[in-house]
Amino acid sequence: MQINAIATLNPKALTLAAQADEAVKEDPSKASGMFGIPVLIKDNIGTTKADGMATTAGSIALANNFVEDDAFIVSQLKKDGAILLGKTNLSEFANFITSGMRNGYSTLGGQVLNPYLPNVLDVSGSSSGSGAAGAAALAAITIGSETSGSILSPSFRNSLVGLKPTLGLVSRSGIIPLAHSQDVAGPMGRSVADVAALLTTIQGYDKNDLYINMGVNNEIVVDESYLADKMENYTEYLNEDGLKGKTLGVYNVPNKETQPDVYEVFLKSIKVLEEQGAKVIFGKDGGPMINEIPTAPASKVLYYDFKQDIESYIQSQKNPIIASDGKTEIKSLADVIAYNKKNLSVLKYGQTILEESNGYDMTPGSEDYKNYESQRAADIEYSRKNGINYLLDKYELDGLIGMNGATTGIAAKAGYPSITIPAGYRTAEGGNGEPIGLQITGDAFSEEKLIEMGYDFEQATKVRTAPGMAVKERLKQIIDDAVAEGYTGEALERATSVYTNNFATQYEVDTAGNSLYYKLYTDLMKDLK
Repeated sequence: MQINAIATLNPKALTLAAQADEAVKEDPSKASGMFGIPVLIKDNIGTTKADGMATTAGSIALANNFVEDDAFIVSQLKKDGAILLGKTNLSEFANFITSGMRNGYSTLGGQVLNPYLPNVLDVSGSSSGSGAAGAAALAAITIGSETSGSILSPSFRNSLVGLKPTLGLVSRSGIIPLAHSQDVAGPMGRSVADVAALLTTIQGYDKNDLYINMGVNNEIVVDESYLADKMENYTEYLNEDGLKGKTLGVYNVPNKETQPDVYEVFLKSIKVLEEQGAKVIFGKDGGPMINEIPTAPASKVLYYDFKQDIESYIQSQKNPIIASDGKTEIKSLADVIAYNKKNLSVLKYGQTILEESNGYDMTPGSEDYKNYESQRAADIEYSRKNGINYLLDKYELDGLIGMNGATTGIAAKAGYPSITIPAGYRTAEGGNGEPIGLQITGDAFSEEKLIEMGYDFEQATKVRTAPGMAVKERLKQIIDDAVAEGYTGEALERATSVYTNNFATQYEVDTAGNSLYYKLYTDLMKDLK
């Protein structure tokens, strides 16, 4: 079964890989960092037209968007010698085109599937292809982008390590935007070490990035001199005692009644954290700390931002953006909407969000613009001063923890970093072996601490299992029994083939296991008679 993770391949990839091999043969010291490492990037990240790959966001209106210049993070990858393997499919316009659209779907790229159980488990989004491709080992590591959950969610749902950086650490220039108030790109990998290496490469100040303010009261301008003190070689923080002496607060708790298996993994994760030397504390009256902060205010910031940011992106392109018909030029968001309307037969889920965003008047001084400013200020106050920083300061915490994206929304509004690490797999009926992730959120520019803690947890647990293997424990036991009994035959060959197939369905696993079990034990009974 195809998981449809790849949007396009770099026609130069094999040549670049051969050149990297030759360079390492001549000078073995080059084999460090990201040099020669194949990377897949999300198809909203710009690559120069000279590389022969469009930058589409999964939209038929942007199907022939061949940009002139690399995005800043792509130039960073190339500078460090990484091999750009290609681009991954995504939820169209970073899942900001319509309501009710399936995660991982785009009109241009189709449906991305979760390699752990295709067409059953949610692949999540909007960095769906980056999550699926990373899990299926189609590249050494992938890059996603996030506005609210689009790195963290597809990472934990595809049993990956995902790190959503602080706003300002990684440039957004050259990336098709959703909302500059929250947008950021980041690494998605099969290990914390890989994520640390990639983050070290793509970080950096970029004068072409949109302005960013941080600080509890949004008072700090993240300029070149400020950022210079925040950047690190994150591979230096891969410490197996990274949890020792840390204090972590429980932000939210899984529902014990509706998800007992997730709750059990939560308890096991706390035990590991404590065994590794961390102090884990609950909030008031032994409850989750989310109960101690206000609820999130109503906000249309993403809609307001999108109207401004996508218009700016389209109009700033040096090359014309040509739609999928090969002739229609796209010059505005209105043009995108109009082109989609001409192709409603292929626009499966509609475009209600695009249409709503386009209706706002973002002229400075307009009523919509005033609402935008006040709502963004409210988001910042809620998420920083009255939210994350309030809890970190009150309890003297190094981070907040939860399962399966528990801290995603508040961290997105704050612009603060989070890391998710594989913690287990669902075992309850109907859980279908779905991956579970532990998420840790910290203060602004605390990536080194998150990597330190995440690495320690990863090394202490080592629970990640490749796709297709997590739901095969019973099959593996039957195969082991058959081999121990010296059994041979077609049923064993079939079971072994299914076991080693990363994309075997649950039905195929169960059928192969039942068949081998029947053959093995009926033959054994015959021998006993």
